[in-house]
Amino acid sequence: MDFVNRVYNNIADTFGGIDASHAIRLVMVVGGYILLRNLAQRELAKRQLEDQIKKSQEKKEEERLKELAPDPNDPEAIEDNTFGWGKKTRKRVKRQQKILEERLEELQQYQGSQDDDKDIEDLLED
Repeated sequence: MDFVNRVYNNIADTFGGIDASHAIRLVMVVGGYILLRNLAQRELAKRQLEDQIKKSQEKKEEERLKELAPDPNDPEAIEDNTFGWGKKTRKRVKRQQKILEERLEELQQYQGSQDDDKDIEDLLED
């Protein structure tokens, strides 16, 4: 019983000395705190949701890239599974042919530039 009386007296003493201006100030401080806290929680929840969405999109993108066909310029992908009868095999063979043609053109251009130098040397006078 002594404990209850002490608690009652402490509460009465604390709130007994508050006048109107202190009460208004206390209400404004507590109300402002509650308002700002709610706004901050909403903003943090929005940011967390955006981060989760961003991470899930990145994860989906990585999974999608894993499911896609390998890079046609990758030599390992060209060498893998060169035999088959399906649509994928025909596409793979066409990609290989395209890459080989590009390499052949590069080689011809390189050799052509060397041949041009020889032609010019013949035309030059000493």
